[in-house]
Amino acid sequence: MDAEDRVRLVLSPIATPLPLTFVGLLLATTILSGLELGWVPAGEAHQAGWVLLAVPLPLQLIAAVFGFHGRSATAATGSSTLAAAWLGIALALINAPPGSVTPSRAVGMLAFAVAAALLIPAAGDARGGSLLPAGTLLLAAVRFLLTGIVAMTESNALRDATGVVGCVVAGSALYTALALELEGSAQHAVLPTFRRTESAQALQAPLDAQVEELEHEAGVRKNL
Repeated sequence: MDAEDRVRLVLSPIATPLPLTFVGLLLATTILSGLELGWVPAGEAHQAGWVLLAVPLPLQLIAAVFGFHGRSATAATGSSTLAAAWLGIALALINAPPGSVTPSRAVGMLAFAVAAALLIPAAGDARGGSLLPAGTLLLAAVRFLLTGIVAMTESNALRDATGVVGCVVAGSALYTALALELEGSAQHAVLPTFRRTESAQALQAPLDAQVEELEHEAGVRKNL
């Protein structure tokens, strides 16, 4: 790059949005597991839909916005996908027949698509060495896959199993959010985060090494 063609890039530090991504996942999957396992009465499915709409959805939208700003595939693509999923499921619950907790086939098709879509940020994170977020997103994808199968088969036994898997996802999301939050505040791993390769270097490499390829990043290069 010639001297006359140089541009100045300003980097603005932000708090990592990843904990918020997984807090939103924790809240939403807990609500849905409560419905699936009968902890929330079927007559309260409409209220569950409103809770999904009011709490996890805005949290993950915030995480998505700052994820794009912070160049995080998990917080950007993952949070956007999950936010869209909660919106669709919430609207379906709000408009469902009274007492119905079995997802409609339309929700089942959405769940299948979300399961596939979550593999995209999970694969990106795994390739970059962020194994903990990748693993939690993979579990969430399995949960959506089971939700889709329940919608198509209307199996009560499988719905219970999906609720149990949802609880596992909630536990994984809680650990991931806690581990990343502590890491962000301490600037080193407090709980194991299983970072490898590029992800580990992000906490250890000097700044000049981390911004060396910045000119090729989306938002800086000429074409996306």
